Amino acid sequence: MSYFLKVKSRMLNSKLTIAALALLIIIIALLDSCNKSASEEPKIETTAKFRFVFLADSRGDSLGDAIDTTALNPIIRRIDTLKPQPTFVVFGGDMCYRGFMGKRYTFQEFKNLFAKLTQKGITLYTAIGNHELYHEHASYGYFLVNQQQFQSTFSENPSNGPTGYERLAYSFTNAATSSFFAVLDPYFVYEDTMHLNMGGHIDSTQMTWLKTQVAQTSALHKFLFIHVPYYYVDNDSTEASEPDTTLTALWSYIDANKFDVYACGHSHLYARRTVDDSIAPNPQTTPPTPAWKNKVVQLLCGTCGAGSGGGYVDPTVRTNWNVHNDHNTYYFSVVDIAGKTVTVNSYKGYTGAYTVFDTFSVTK
Repeated sequence: MSYFLKVKSRMLNSKLTIAALALLIIIIALLDSCNKSASEEPKIETTAKFRFVFLADSRGDSLGDAIDTTALNPIIRRIDTLKPQPTFVVFGGDMCYRGFMGKRYTFQEFKNLFAKLTQKGITLYTAIGNHELYHEHASYGYFLVNQQQFQSTFSENPSNGPTGYERLAYSFTNAATSSFFAVLDPYFVYEDTMHLNMGGHIDSTQMTWLKTQVAQTSALHKFLFIHVPYYYVDNDSTEASEPDTTLTALWSYIDANKFDVYACGHSHLYARRTVDDSIAPNPQTTPPTPAWKNKVVQLLCGTCGAGSGGGYVDPTVRTNWNVHNDHNTYYFSVVDIAGKTVTVNSYKGYTGAYTVFDTFSVTK
């Protein structure tokens, strides 16, 4: 081969090598770009994990003790240590002994206790209880001004409820986990009243609104938060023997629409059970309500301060409803949503360590 041919061959090989290197660099860059894009993409909706906390009943037991901070503050500190951090906390009512006492409304004091959480971006949602409507100068009775002060103080609650019910009855969603959440008010008043229906009542305005909200969602998971239980488990409530038929209508609706959990308080204890066709409606209606078709869990987590110990619980009921009402013991529940499964871990304790004592799951 002549000298010129050798030089030409070397030049050609050099060009091919450079071209190959350039192509390799482009391929590496493209792969790196794909990997980077993949790492920056959000998790797909079916595997997203989402956490919230439910608790209720932190009221004190006298005019000198509006909120049981001795019990509630350690719970708030424990919630603050949860990993991963919850997105929100739902409080199920009876936050204070009286909504008005000591010449002031007590709602802002309660709200301030959660500043440790809300300052970190954890939203506080509140459901109203019967004690929020009481006045210190009346033994009982629901006062309209208390209701209005509640609405004004808890301005972060959504205002998408029926007219007049803003921030008392409301709903919100989480698209990433396909979840729908609704809060109802069983004590709504148009004026001061001494008629005490402590077992609650769901008026037609709220039921119509709830049906509209549910009709507009395709969410897989659905949760209802309300102060009152539908099923009572202890003998400490006269409401247990005089249930309101509107709550039967409400349960019938959430059963038909496959809600995951009915979360409540009012009774000062912890109890949970999956309500299926083995459990009769309470009360039986005329004509009789058909047997429940689906499995909705009633999660009663009714003491993070108020009257720990609860009333007498029949041993059979205690077992069937997984009842816990130890003295000087308070409870809160942590709910995780991941794909088709909802997992609830409930904690108990007092002023020291809080530990998980009950775990259950709902899978759709």
